[in-house]
Amino acid sequence: MADGFYTWFTERRLTRFGGSRRQRIERSRLALLARHAHAPGDLVEIGPGTGSLLKPLTEAGWRYRAVEASPALAADLRSRGADVIEAWAPPFPLADASSDVVYADQVLEHMNGIEGARAFAAESFRVLRPGGVLFVVVPDYLKERTFFWDVDYTHNFVTTERRVRQLLGDHGFRIERVVRSIGASTGIGRDLLAAASALANVPGLNALSRWTKTEDILFRVRKNFFETLAFVARKPAPPQ
Repeated sequence: MADGFYTWFTERRLTRFGGSRRQRIERSRLALLARHAHAPGDLVEIGPGTGSLLKPLTEAGWRYRAVEASPALAADLRSRGADVIEAWAPPFPLADASSDVVYADQVLEHMNGIEGARAFAAESFRVLRPGGVLFVVVPDYLKERTFFWDVDYTHNFVTTERRVRQLLGDHGFRIERVVRSIGASTGIGRDLLAAASALANVPGLNALSRWTKTEDILFRVRKNFFETLAFVARKPAPPQ
């Protein structure tokens, strides 16, 4: 694969608002993880992107590793002291039962169809120790619909709560929690944002944005209403 993979993502720069919003989202996800898995331990992040979790995870006591396909993103993480394996995943270039947590934030939907998704789940199960946690965040296709495809050209595997539950269950995981969110908002706050997002999808708005040269603004508005599902799934420990 060419070295240019995900160049657009590498070169993306968040606004001050976007950076602050991203930090709130990550804090909420790490708080969820902390309720189900406890440092110290070995955590591997699949597809870390810009590596914004490196510092908070290591400060929390996790021994952090990452598997990243983009040469530019992997090099940046290494320059900040991270243990990074540059590779496409799956397969995971990791030993059996070598991790306490596998963390994958918006990675599963990038798998190349059902076989890729099945391999991802199987590899996660393989590298986790008994009792370990798979923490997976995916978009909710049932809300996003066509925006699921437009937001990122590498989206391939359709993710919904039911589909991911079935996938993980078939590979031996016990699902302990599913959290639906928009940004860091859950519960009724998420429900209100989901209702408001309908205003960004009224018929004719795409054509209007093209005429008024506001397509990028409309995209950013829709991105801020993007809904995700966070799954906490555990690899069962053998009976004592």
